[in-house]
Amino acid sequence: MANIRHISSPTEIPTGENYVLVTYGEKSEQKRDSLGVTITVPHGTSMAMSDLSFTAALHSAKEIAKRENIPTVFACK
Repeated sequence: MANIRHISSPTEIPTGENYVLVTYGEKSEQKRDSLGVTITVPHGTSMAMSDLSFTAALHSAKEIAKRENIPTVFACK
């Protein structure tokens, strides 16, 4: 099972390391590049809903990490 590491900026992800990143943004999306996956959760009008969406995205990220043998999920709030 992947560990969750809380970071303050995506620049804290070690260079060249495969990753799964969950972060807040303008809209809900999932992007893949050569090293990993970024899941973006939109800031909503309700902080409680945003937090629930972020938690759900973390669960999805852990499943992706497990499937792709990535040891760490990065969470950037």
